[in-house]
Amino acid sequence: MEELIAKRYAKALMDISDESALKADVEALKKLASTVNEKDVKELVVSPLISNDKKFSILVEPLKGKIGDKLYRLLSVMSSHGRLSLIPSVAEFLEYEMKKVTNSFEGTLLSDGSIKRGDIAKLEKSLSDYTGANIKLINGKEKIDGIKVEVEDLGIELSYSKERIKADLLAFIQQGL
Repeated sequence: MEELIAKRYAKALMDISDESALKADVEALKKLASTVNEKDVKELVVSPLISNDKKFSILVEPLKGKIGDKLYRLLSVMSSHGRLSLIPSVAEFLEYEMKKVTNSFEGTLLSDGSIKRGDIAKLEKSLSDYTGANIKLINGKEKIDGIKVEVEDLGIELSYSKERIKADLLAFIQQGL
């Protein structure tokens, strides 16, 4: 239920903002969301003992002039309805929608060793051609015997391990006998 309400707030902001202003608002919301997710702040936001006006004056009023006017008004409406706890969900939804609008997504490339930037670029191009979206891969290290590629927003997960290739090759050879 809360996710649906967060989507409505996010869509409202998307409807009234142009792309550049929305991009700035998403970045500001992401920072605010990380603050709201902190334990002490989260307790303040969900506390029924603190009035919505007090929560607004603590969390949002100091941001006046530092964030877009439309975002400020949206946060004011959210506060008046006691929904400041939805800020992380609104930020997450807006960030995903911005990725869809720009058709650019980030993924991770995990391997045990380092992979050359040129090879990563080839993999990004292959994934981009396959999906029709701009894919940017971030190289990470993980203790795996192969590589693993994830683009979570698009539901893509690929992995190649030496053990799996050996097992598949052995099964293929045994099939032929």
